[in-house]
Amino acid sequence: MGEIFDSVLDVNAKTLHWNFKVYVIRIWEVPSKFNNNEVNSIEMVLQDNKGGRIHASIPRAVANRKWRGVIEAFQMYIMSNFVVLKNTTKTKTYPSQWLLMFSHRTRVNHVENPSFPLEAFHFKTIPDLVTAQKIDENDIVDLIAEVVGKADHRDLVTSKGMETKRLVLELKDLENNRIHCILFGEMVDQILPHLQHERVEPLIVVFQLFKAHRWNGQTSIQSNFNVSKLHINPELKEVVLFRDRLLSGASSNSVRISQMSSQGASSGIDELTVGSAIVKSIDEVLTSTEEGTVWIVGTIVSINAGKEDWFYKSCRKCPKKVETPIGNRYECTKCGHTHGCAALRYKVEIMVHDGTGSINLLLWDRETFQLCGKQAEKVKEEEVTSGDKYPATLDNMMDKRVFFKINVKAANINHYDQLFTIMKICDDYEIIEKNIPVIDTTNPANNVEDNGCSNSLDFSENVVNLNTDNDTQRTMDGMEECISNLKYKTPAKRACSEMKPASNGLNHIEKEGQLSTNKFSRKDSKKQKSLMNEVDN
Repeated sequence: MGEIFDSVLDVNAKTLHWNFKVYVIRIWEVPSKFNNNEVNSIEMVLQDNKGGRIHASIPRAVANRKWRGVIEAFQMYIMSNFVVLKNTTKTKTYPSQWLLMFSHRTRVNHVENPSFPLEAFHFKTIPDLVTAQKIDENDIVDLIAEVVGKADHRDLVTSKGMETKRLVLELKDLENNRIHCILFGEMVDQILPHLQHERVEPLIVVFQLFKAHRWNGQTSIQSNFNVSKLHINPELKEVVLFRDRLLSGASSNSVRISQMSSQGASSGIDELTVGSAIVKSIDEVLTSTEEGTVWIVGTIVSINAGKEDWFYKSCRKCPKKVETPIGNRYECTKCGHTHGCAALRYKVEIMVHDGTGSINLLLWDRETFQLCGKQAEKVKEEEVTSGDKYPATLDNMMDKRVFFKINVKAANINHYDQLFTIMKICDDYEIIEKNIPVIDTTNPANNVEDNGCSNSLDFSENVVNLNTDNDTQRTMDGMEECISNLKYKTPAKRACSEMKPASNGLNHIEKEGQLSTNKFSRKDSKKQKSLMNEVDN
């Protein structure tokens, strides 16, 4: 009669005499904070023949003396004699509430001939992650996919002052579903050699024990410190099957990894692809009485920025604006992070036109980078040739047709705030063509509100510019020419200085993604009405 082994699903704290035959699914070392030659602990995920999983930990006291380098991943072992503790770790690699703690009495024997097959991964599909109603960021997932896109990696500084790296990848499954993956630290160096632009063979990767993450409605996966692991083109049965299905009947002589124009998960492709997006014309947005998020598609016809107001100084850890440095260091009032120099992030106001009207939108850092192709800090180094013009790189956005997900606030509906905040963008040509709404530009009703007021900018001959000493008639001629250009879709490359109804309010926005921009609008609106009344009188 063979030896009897316990099931990891039956573990409890009532006894110490447990005996398991298990595979080590994942093993990693937690480094010591005080000695680089030692570990603070060795962590493992074990799995038995029933598929049950449990977390095991080897404390520092015995890890450094006995266990380093002894136990290997994907190998089978017989393990016995543990201390059973409540699992208080924040990141749960399995659903059990218990944790197996090694002691000096724990015994481990390697099994040369495994008695049951290895099933190392519990794969989630991309649609499962994208359509999930709720993402618990303490949960861990396995994912297999082909890497089809990459962004430029970035150097970061952690809240503890440690330097690290960040890299965003685009992943695709066999059904052409896509999701973004964010790698940190050593994983960036691990995968970079495999991301050649001329690569024609598929790069298939197993992402083991990654965190699912959702921000601003966009789902992604990201590495989780030492817990996560990359398996790059491994000779595993799951990868062999994936590769065979991927290449069956398909040509493999084209470049498979493209350069991504954005960092982070902000394209909005998934939302538009699955058909959950509400798409409206600009006229419908401007006349809307409902708060919420909607998508619009339009062409960028104007950039409302000067030499120094297209960026802001922010914390290097979070998007919060930082003010005057304390001594020689900046301190963030939101996260408390301090650093010797602030980061530069985009904050650009643009005007978009779609044939039914024009609208002012606020672009933040991620979206501006996606459209321009350069980071704000690099653009700041460019020389501006003359006057108060913004850097020429920002003109890369001009004339681009883009899907914008915007937030319609009460202040927008009540016309206190004419600036709408962008939450996501999508500049994929195929997605735009498939989802663009049908707009009847021949119908005058598209350009007229219910009260008879036009959505296009209208300048009466009685309006006088009180803020300049320039000749009034010449100023109005220049404005009419600028507006005419918008109507006939031949936009000027630089915004006229008079077309900045909301720029002053940008100085009040202190962090990226803040959805309130009406601090300036109420005051400015009353001032403009007062001036109009004076002129009429």
